[in-house]
Amino acid sequence: MRLLLHIVLPLIIPIIIYIIWVYVDSKRKGQNKPEWKTKSWFWSIFIGLMLVAASLIYLSTLGNELGKKYQSPILKDGKIVPGHFK
Repeated sequence: MRLLLHIVLPLIIPIIIYIIWVYVDSKRKGQNKPEWKTKSWFWSIFIGLMLVAASLIYLSTLGNELGKKYQSPILKDGKIVPGHFK
Protein backbone atom coordinates (compact mmCIF):
# COMPACT_ATOMS: atom_id res chain seq x y z
CA MET A 1 0.00 0.00 0.00
CA ARG A 2 2.86 2.34 0.83
CA LEU A 3 4.43 1.67 -2.56
CA LEU A 4 1.15 2.58 -4.23
CA LEU A 5 0.65 5.80 -2.27
CA HIS A 6 4.18 7.16 -2.41
CA ILE A 7 5.55 5.98 -5.74
CA VAL A 8 2.89 4.76 -8.15
CA LEU A 9 0.17 7.39 -7.60
CA PRO A 10 2.44 10.46 -7.78
CA LEU A 11 3.85 9.12 -11.03
CA ILE A 12 0.55 8.08 -12.61
CA ILE A 13 -1.73 11.00 -11.61
CA PRO A 14 0.01 13.66 -13.78
CA ILE A 15 -0.03 11.27 -16.74
CA ILE A 16 -3.76 10.61 -16.29
CA ILE A 17 -4.45 14.35 -16.01
CA TYR A 18 -2.38 14.94 -19.16
CA ILE A 19 -4.27 12.25 -21.09
CA ILE A 20 -7.60 13.77 -20.06
CA TRP A 21 -6.40 17.26 -21.00
CA VAL A 22 -5.20 16.11 -24.46
CA TYR A 23 -8.51 14.34 -25.07
CA VAL A 24 -10.59 17.38 -24.02
CA ASP A 25 -8.36 19.71 -26.03
CA SER A 26 -8.76 17.60 -29.17
CA LYS A 27 -12.55 17.56 -28.74
CA ARG A 28 -12.54 21.33 -28.27
CA LYS A 29 -10.61 21.75 -31.52
CA GLY A 30 -13.09 19.50 -33.33
CA GLN A 31 -10.73 16.56 -33.87
CA ASN A 32 -12.05 13.03 -33.46
CA LYS A 33 -8.88 11.51 -32.06
CA PRO A 34 -6.07 13.21 -30.19
CA GLU A 35 -2.73 13.26 -31.98
CA TRP A 36 -0.56 11.51 -29.39
CA LYS A 37 2.61 11.57 -31.48
CA THR A 38 2.64 15.36 -31.71
CA LYS A 39 2.06 15.90 -27.99
CA SER A 40 4.92 16.32 -25.55
CA TRP A 41 5.00 13.77 -22.73
CA PHE A 42 8.07 15.33 -21.16
CA TRP A 43 6.33 17.66 -18.69
CA SER A 44 3.84 15.06 -17.55
CA ILE A 45 6.55 12.51 -16.79
CA PHE A 46 8.81 15.19 -15.29
CA ILE A 47 6.09 16.37 -12.88
CA GLY A 48 5.35 12.76 -11.93
CA LEU A 49 9.01 12.09 -11.17
CA MET A 50 9.23 15.29 -9.11
CA LEU A 51 6.18 14.21 -7.07
CA VAL A 52 7.76 10.80 -6.46
CA ALA A 53 11.03 12.44 -5.38
CA ALA A 54 9.16 14.86 -3.10
CA SER A 55 7.21 12.05 -1.45
CA LEU A 56 10.38 10.00 -0.90
CA ILE A 57 12.22 13.00 0.57
CA TYR A 58 9.24 13.71 2.81
CA LEU A 59 9.20 10.11 4.03
CA SER A 60 12.93 10.05 4.68
CA THR A 61 12.83 13.22 6.78
CA LEU A 62 9.61 12.31 8.57
CA GLY A 63 11.20 9.37 10.41
CA ASN A 64 10.68 8.70 14.09
CA GLU A 65 12.58 10.57 16.74
CA LEU A 66 16.06 9.33 17.49
CA GLY A 67 16.48 7.30 20.63
CA LYS A 68 13.20 5.42 20.39
CA LYS A 69 13.38 1.65 20.47
CA TYR A 70 11.35 -0.58 18.19
CA GLN A 71 9.12 -3.15 19.88
CA SER A 72 8.58 -6.02 17.46
CA PRO A 73 5.12 -7.59 17.10
CA ILE A 74 4.24 -9.95 19.94
CA LEU A 75 1.53 -12.47 20.70
CA LYS A 76 -0.42 -11.32 23.77
CA ASP A 77 -3.53 -13.12 25.03
CA GLY A 78 -3.94 -14.90 21.71
CA LYS A 79 -3.84 -11.67 19.69
CA ILE A 80 -1.00 -10.17 17.70
CA VAL A 81 0.07 -6.76 18.95
CA PRO A 82 1.66 -4.86 16.02
CA GLY A 83 5.19 -3.55 16.25
CA HIS A 84 5.69 0.03 17.37
CA PHE A 85 8.28 2.49 18.67
CA LYS A 86 8.60 3.15 22.41
